[in-house]
Amino acid sequence: MDIRFLGTAASPAMPLPFCVCAGCKTARKEGGKNVRRRSACLVNTDLLLDLGPDVPSAAASRGWSLTRVELCLQTHPHADHFDPELLISRHPEWGGAVRAPLVFAGSRKTLEALDAVFQRQCDYGSLLEKPVQEVLSLEITELEPFREISRGRYSIIPYPANHAREFDSLVYAVSDGEKSLFYGTDTAGIDSEVWDHMVARGRAFDAVVLDQTYGLGFPSSDHLSAEGTAAAVSRFRELGLLAPGSCVFATHLSHEGILEHNQMERWALERGYNIAYDGLMLTL
Repeated sequence: MDIRFLGTAASPAMPLPFCVCAGCKTARKEGGKNVRRRSACLVNTDLLLDLGPDVPSAAASRGWSLTRVELCLQTHPHADHFDPELLISRHPEWGGAVRAPLVFAGSRKTLEALDAVFQRQCDYGSLLEKPVQEVLSLEITELEPFREISRGRYSIIPYPANHAREFDSLVYAVSDGEKSLFYGTDTAGIDSEVWDHMVARGRAFDAVVLDQTYGLGFPSSDHLSAEGTAAAVSRFRELGLLAPGSCVFATHLSHEGILEHNQMERWALERGYNIAYDGLMLTL
């Protein structure tokens, strides 16, 4: 399994356009891994985690093609994770030629919220209607927490996120038959029933990706802070949910309490995990 980080920032990206805090100043001065697009991941070449606004430019800047993506797992409908134009552009009126149908999956409430945004942006109709899906070469798939589904080579278990609960936001366990990934952003922690379910399954993860929106000295609220992420990593390890040779990375970083990337990385490594950056590719 290959995991490509298309973006690793929270909603305003990094640095924030008008901010002169220490973190944003450092990002402008140092550049490199300190500059971040909004979060999304590409698994192998055919599974996308969140169809965010920076996905096309992020992929193109790395020479990564998205033309083979056949499955998109949407965590929730916030604007940094979904750009309706990217689905609208599949319409024949836009002159494109898509290679294959796209399975676009999320919770019912997330799909309804995304559909409302889609309809405000165009007059093609509702994403939830079959004729619109056929024109866009889409298969809209409703997911339920804890209910495993299979699509192609992937087995997916959606879990409830502790974030934007009004949309039944999700985090995901994804297996391609050989390796497994836990993708946990955006969330302010992992609920007890999720821990219980993962332990009961008895399958450890080869890679874990966790939210770390806030840095040092900021409390976990609607997202995890650095201290909260470190605590979650410890829990994965204590419960035997990390496979031998596994890796854990934090993503979805914002400027609050953030350190320069290398400094933040050293802090994380002392606590058993690492900090992702745009363009990072993991091969499990």
